[in-house]
Amino acid sequence: MKKIIMFSASWCAPCQRTKPAFNTLKESVGGLEYQLVDVDEQEQLAEQYNIRSVPTFVLLKDNIEVARMSGGSTEEKLKSFINQ
Repeated sequence: MKKIIMFSASWCAPCQRTKPAFNTLKESVGGLEYQLVDVDEQEQLAEQYNIRSVPTFVLLKDNIEVARMSGGSTEEKLKSFINQ
């Protein structure tokens, strides 16, 4: 099963602009698990994934990282990212 994790922070403006696209995608595209992680609240998880900037999206397949993308994004760009 595929899973997408969005690493973000409350103080990050690009994260706040990207969250609505992530949430819309979550509502419209099924077949994968979605997780939103605040790096300040879940520091250990952010460290585990070696997150150095936010927002960062990590795509997992069977719990193995298959892709990573950093920076603000649109719904279309996120759809393309999860369909790789």
